Amino acid sequence: NNMQELRGMPVVKQIAEDMKVRMEQLAEKNIVPTLAVVRVGEREDDLSYERGLMKRFDAVGALVKQVVFKEDVTQEMLEEKIIELNQDKEIHGILVFRPLPKHLNEEKIKELVSADKDVDCMGSINSAHVFAQDSKGHAPCTPQAVMEMLAFYNMELKGKKAVVVGRSMVVGKPLAMMLLKENATVTICHTKTADLKKECLEADYIFAAAGVAEMIDESFV
Repeated sequence: NNMQELRGMPVVKQIAEDMKVRMEQLAEKNIVPTLAVVRVGEREDDLSYERGLMKRFDAVGALVKQVVFKEDVTQEMLEEKIIELNQDKEIHGILVFRPLPKHLNEEKIKELVSADKDVDCMGSINSAHVFAQDSKGHAPCTPQAVMEMLAFYNMELKGKKAVVVGRSMVVGKPLAMMLLKENATVTICHTKTADLKKECLEADYIFAAAGVAEMIDESFV
């Protein structure tokens, strides 16, 4: 039973180091990578994510442009702004905090963000790239982070049994596709799985992505 704890911080440091080199190369072409963060309202988890983003970007010399709307923003105003960001050559990525307030049509906004700037894989074009495994487009941030960690710690996935618990389009499904690409044998589990514990006990890797804390305890491994 060789338990190895995989910490995120060493991975973050390594990525930041690699970024510095890439940033210097881009600076020679007068490009400063810029992410537009679109936030509606003042949800605390959005704000803390935003602070973290700004800190990370700042550390490598990239820019975050905050685009903030009041809670009661109209669909039209939001759509106009996204179209404007799509056309702005200085903006390289667009991240819209979700969930949006109930009066807004989130599906429409998700598809409106230009595919090449859709860094969190909100739209169906990038989802299709993840599922086609054609190495184009952008994967969602969280599954991408999982894959970065596994690669950093040289975790062998080929031929291994991976159980993904959760089937959201944000984490579970794309993660399953990305694990498949690394030749893992993937089982996707969820709340309707007959015997979740059995599936987990047979796995080499378990990825908890059901959005429920402590659902998987030590009896599952």
